[in-house]
This record gives sequence, structure tokens and C-alpha cells, in this order.
Amino acid sequence: MPSEEIQSLTEKIELLNRKIAREKAAKKAAEALLEEKSRELYTAKQLVEDSLVNIKEESKQGIALLHFKTYLESTLLDYNQLLLQKPISNILLQRLLDDLIGIENIKASRIRFKSPKKEEQFDTFTAGDKSLIQPISTANELLCWSEDNQQIKLLIKASTSVLGSLTLVLDSPISWQNTIEKQLLLFCDMISAAQRRQELLENTIKEKLRAESSEQSTRDFVAMINHELRTPLNGLLGSAELMLDTKLSSYQQQLLNTMHQSGELLRVIINDLLDLSKMSAGMLQIVEVDFSPVKLCQMIFDIFKQRTEESGLKFTFNVQQNIPQILLGDPDRIKQILVNLIGNALKFTQEGEITVNISWEQEKLHFTVQDTGCGIPEDKVATLFDPFTQVNNSSNRSFEGTGLGLAICKQLIDEMNGAISLTSVLNKGSCFKVVLPLNSSQKIALDIERPQADYPIENLKILVVEDSKVNQMLIEMILAKFGITPTIANDGQEAIDYLAVNNVDIVFMDCRMPVVDGFKATSLLREKGYTKPIIALTASTTSVETEQCYQCGMDEIINKPYQQDDIRTALIKWGQQLDSTR
Repeated sequence: MPSEEIQSLTEKIELLNRKIAREKAAKKAAEALLEEKSRELYTAKQLVEDSLVNIKEESKQGIALLHFKTYLESTLLDYNQLLLQKPISNILLQRLLDDLIGIENIKASRIRFKSPKKEEQFDTFTAGDKSLIQPISTANELLCWSEDNQQIKLLIKASTSVLGSLTLVLDSPISWQNTIEKQLLLFCDMISAAQRRQELLENTIKEKLRAESSEQSTRDFVAMINHELRTPLNGLLGSAELMLDTKLSSYQQQLLNTMHQSGELLRVIINDLLDLSKMSAGMLQIVEVDFSPVKLCQMIFDIFKQRTEESGLKFTFNVQQNIPQILLGDPDRIKQILVNLIGNALKFTQEGEITVNISWEQEKLHFTVQDTGCGIPEDKVATLFDPFTQVNNSSNRSFEGTGLGLAICKQLIDEMNGAISLTSVLNKGSCFKVVLPLNSSQKIALDIERPQADYPIENLKILVVEDSKVNQMLIEMILAKFGITPTIANDGQEAIDYLAVNNVDIVFMDCRMPVVDGFKATSLLREKGYTKPIIALTASTTSVETEQCYQCGMDEIINKPYQQDDIRTALIKWGQQLDSTR
């Protein structure tokens, strides 16, 4: 073989060897790379498996935390609604703890709560394994964990005071602490809010009872002072009225007139003070009855005609013809308003005239009282209807009075849904305008204005039940003028004993007496079947006592201080009714 071929063949073999060597090296490198990638893949697989385990564990814990939170929220909602309906009690607190340890991760629970019976002391309630609860010093911290993070204590506070504490022993991860704290703080807030509501309710009830007690005391005082003031006044004015029918010297007549005028002035002051007290105590009574406005106006005119003439004043009283013959309202209160307004005009008018106009417009009674007196400064008008207020309240004022008349008028008018207004010019006069909405009545006027027929009241047998010796003497003297000699009983028990064996036609019964009062005596008599008229002689004009009179069985009320005409009218009325039933 030629050397050239050998040389060429050798080169080819060398090239093949180098190629084989390169392929072996490449294969070896590929195997090494494959081994490396296999290890990396295994490592990655391990990481994925470890992560999956962690995720599963975290998911399990998240679900457990979610369940734990749900149970707590459900318990919180239940007890929040329950505490809105019921006050905090030992039973309710114990039930709350029992429900809390029913949650899987709570092993023990305790509440210390301020004792309602003993100040500065706390009642303790527990549930679950009590031995797990260890002391934790919170030092006024709102919440505190134990060193092992398995026990939490929270304070239950109300503003600045501590009501108690809530302690729970838990078997839970540390990661739950934030959620646990938020939920348990809500429990503490719920208990604190319930305690505040309970205290507010208790304080409200106490204030209500105190207000009711105060109101009752006021009512009792008004009724008592009403009786105590009117009873001696009844004796004073009644005696003066009886003396007018006797022979008197001019000197005695002058003294008697002075006494009678002073007594009437005292009656006005007492009535004003008592009316104001009744209004403040909610005892004012507006009684709607049929009355004749014309007759009422004539009565008012007669009251002031002589007084204005004595003062040298012209007194004009205009009543329009279109006023209904009969109206439905409270004639006594309307009379009181007119008397107060005209009396004020008379007091503050030195010369000139007083004009009263009565009219009927748009189903309302209008009346104006105008004078030519001293007038009222503009800066005093706003407070003129306040109690105890006068234009001049100083001790050296020219005009005496309590300053109650206009205040009472205003309240009476308000009670009747009316209105009062004032226009005044200083040193020229004043004009008061009053509007009262009243209903016209279908009753025939003659029924009201018909004079009482003569009736032989001297034939009536009368029992007077009265504890005051002065009033006993007074009514005996009044009845003696009618030819009647009454029987006197000093209290209700004497009256009951007397009527058990004696017959009378009419009983005059005082209300406030010792032993047995008039209310009780009347009730006992009615229970026993007594049917004869019983007429109350009462110094009280309150709605409460008026209602009490009728409720116990009395037929009519005559208020003290009464006059001869009041007694005579009652005797004729009930005497005629007795005859009609015989």
C-alpha cells in the first residue's frame, strides 16, 4: 500500500478517535448535567411537598380560628340581645361563662363583677377547670396575657371606674391573640354598656318615684292649706254676712264694712295663691256646663257698678245682641278672668273710664277691658303675665297686690285654648283682649234663668257633720234664718251612729275631720244603702278632691266660704227632689 494512502488512512483514524473522544466527553457532560438537574428537580419536589404541608396546616388553623371567631361572635350577639331585654344578674353572668367554655379552645372562664349589694366588693363566677386559672396582675391595664400566652385577663370598665374583669384560659396558637383580644374587648364593652343602661334605668325610676312623691306631697299640701285657710275665712265672712242682718250703729256698720272688705280681699289673695298652687300641681279643673253669658255679664256689671261710681269713674259695659243665649264652658273661670281684668283696670285708673265690650265672632267669645289709667311701660309688657310680677315690685309702690291675677288669667285662658293680648300706652291707658273658643248649647235659656220656686225648706230635717266649732255655729245661725234647727255631729263616726237610728232629709258633710273623715263616712253610709242627699261642705276646690267627693257618693259640693244663698239654693233643690221621689 502506498505510503500516501497509509498516511491518509492514519489521519482518518485519528479524526475518528478524536470524534469518539469528543462524543464520550459530551455524553459524560450530559450525564453529569442530567444528574444535576435530577437533584434540582428532587429538591424542588421536596420544597413543594413541604410548602403543601405548611399550607394545609395553615389552612387548618385558619378554619379553626374562623370557627372560634364565629362561635364568639354568635355568643356575643345572643347575649347582647338578651342584655337589652333583661338586667345584668348573677344567673346571666354564670350562663355567659358556661356558654364560653362550650367553645373548643376555651378551657376555663371567670368573671369578677361589682356586687350590687355591697359597695367596693366583687362577686366571682367561674366555669370550666378552675385550677387552670392563675393570678395575673393587670395593674389597671385594659388587657394582659400570662407568660405562657395561654391566659388573658381584661378589665370591664365604666368611664373611670372598674366594674370587674373577664379571664379566659385558652388552648390556641399565639397567632390568634389579636383576634381573641378584639372579640373579648367587645364582650367587656357589652357588659359595661348593659351596666350603664341598668344604672340609667334605675336612676330614671328613682327620679320618677321622687317626682311622683313630690307631686303627691304638693297635692297634699295644696289640699291641706286650702282647707286650713278657707275654714277660718268661712267663719269670718259668714259671721260678717250674718251681722249685716242685725241692728248696728253707724260706727259698728263702718267696722263691719271694713271687716267684710278686708275679708273679701283676703279671699281674693287666698284664691289666687291656691289657684297658682293648683296649676303648678296639675290640679286645675275646667268644668264645662251650660250657662247664660248675658246673666254672667249682668253679674259682673253689678259687682263693679258701685265700686266704679265710688271711684268717680265712668263704667261702660257693652254686650252685643248676637251672643248665643246659652254657651258651654266654665262660667266661674270666665267670671274669674273678667273680675281680675276689670279689678286691675279699676286699681290702676285714677280718672276717666273703664269700658268692657263683649262680642261673639266666629264661634268665639271676645271681650275687651279698656281703661284710661296709668298704662304699662313697653319693657314690662313681656313679663306682665309671669307670677308675682308687677310693673313696680318695690316696697314703696303705689298699688298693692300679689301680682298673681294676670298670671292666673293667662293660665286659665290657655287651659280653655284661648288667647289674651295687651296693648298699652304709658299714661294713657291699657286694653286687654281675650278670645275664648266656646260651643253654643241647644238648651233653652229659660231652663237656666228660671227662678227657683218657693219651697218650705223650714220643714226639712238637717244633719250637719262639722268638726270646727266656729263653722258649726255659723251654719246653725244660717239655718236658723230659714227656720231650721239642725243636728250637729262632730265627725263622721258620730254621723254614722246618729243616722243608724234617726231619719233626716239632707246631710251637710265636711270632708276633712278627725276620727272618720267625710269621704270615708259617706262611703260607709252608701255601702249600707243610705240614699238621702249628702252635700259636701269643703274648703278644697281642687279637681282631685272634687272628684273624690263624687266618687265616695256625695251628691253636691258647696265650697267654703259659703253664703246664705248657697245653703238656701241647695236646700230648695234637694228638697224638691226628695218630694218628687216620695
